[in-house]
This record gives sequence, structure tokens and C-alpha cells, in this order.
Amino acid sequence: MSTLKLKVSKSGRVNPVTKKKGFAARVLTNGTAEFEDIVKEAGRNTTMHKAELRMAFELCMDSVTEMLKQGYIVDLGPIGKIYPSCSSGWYEKEEDMKLSDVKAQLYYRAGDEVEAAIKSAKLVWAKASDEDEEEENGGDTPSGGGDTPGGDTPGGDDNGGGGTGTITPDPGTGGDNGGGGDNGGGSTVD
Repeated sequence: MSTLKLKVSKSGRVNPVTKKKGFAARVLTNGTAEFEDIVKEAGRNTTMHKAELRMAFELCMDSVTEMLKQGYIVDLGPIGKIYPSCSSGWYEKEEDMKLSDVKAQLYYRAGDEVEAAIKSAKLVWAKASDEDEEEENGGDTPSGGGDTPGGDTPGGDDNGGGGTGTITPDPGTGGDNGGGGDNGGGSTVD
């Protein structure tokens, strides 16, 4: 297995607390690996047809969705676990919190192999040409981007995350999303 090489750029940001302009790191991706490409790659060196693999993935996702709707933590084996979760602002008084202030979320805890691939990644500064290339590929990096203040900051709305795909604290640590869980670590994706 090859080593992951993450291209990192210095992205202009506004600190959501101090409103001071500065910079934060942002990962530049090579685009999106489409579902059909995953199916095709998964079927290499097997006797399974890509239509069979596609159907197996789709049936699995139907089961995952149903289990989440029933309130279960879904264990996807080596891929990781998916938890239903929620987030809200902080309130000094219990009676000040309203159900309309709570936002449902999905929490993902990577499996050991997936987590190891990220933790062992080699970080390199991106070149200007890498940033141009990412824009051409759709620029849908979940680690931030755009003009969302603090969009790369873990911690949800209270820390300025707030943009699509931002990471909020681990529910096992009692972060602002208030979840629970059977382990620590991980991230919540809005």
C-alpha cells in the first residue's frame, strides 16, 4: 500500500472570535473518487461483476440507513463506525435550550486501517498549480475552504467550523455535539 501524500495550502481565514484576519491550513484533494470508480477498483482481481458489487454496496447502505433510523451505532467493520449525533450551542440555563437549536448530525469513527492511512500521511506544501487543479476538480474538500470563517477549525459552530463537511468534536468526549459513544476519537460531519 502506498503512503498518502497530503497537499496542504495556507488559506486566508477570519478568526470567528477576534475577527482578526490570518491563515489556517487546508488540505487540497485530487477531486472525488466516484462510486462507479470504487466499484470498478473493488472488483479487480475478483470474479464478481461490477453490477454485483454495486448492488452489494447499495444493499449494505440500505441496511446502514435503516439501522441509523432505528438509533443504532452502525459498525462497518474495517471502514469504521457511524453514529447518529447532534450539536447545539452552549446555554447557561437548561430552560434556555430549545429543540429548534439542536441540529442532527452524523458522526464517523474511522477504522484502524483508514485512520492509520491518514495519521501516517506525508504533508507537503501545495503549489499554486495544485490549487488551480483542485478548483478544476470541483474543490469539494471537506476540511474547509471557501469563505466560511474558521472553516478549517474543528469544533463546529462554536469554534467557527460551521461550513459543509466541517468536523465537530468527538461525542465520546462530551464536546458541543453532546453525543455519547462507545469509544473516543473520530469526527462528526455536518
